[in-house]
Amino acid sequence: MNKATIYNVAYAANVSLATVSRTLNNPQKVKPETRDRVLRVIKELGYKPNAFAKGLASKKINNGCGFSTGYVSCFCSRNVEWYRRSIS
Repeated sequence: MNKATIYNVAYAANVSLATVSRTLNNPQKVKPETRDRVLRVIKELGYKPNAFAKGLASKKINNGCGFSTGYVSCFCSRNVEWYRRSIS
């Protein structure tokens, strides 16, 4: 299964990566014709934005994981909650 990327969408819609991103995040800033074309291509290709990549790009990671310089330590938020409750 080939996963569609934002690059595939931009190429197929004949727009920039920024325009695809803007269409998804700030659609009011994109011309209606362009927005419709990008959304049509997204649907045709089955593109699904990668939440982790979006978090890295925005420097906001909302996946319940903690990251630190030099190593990665990841705890599911429900496990952290379970631990918090168990020590209370």
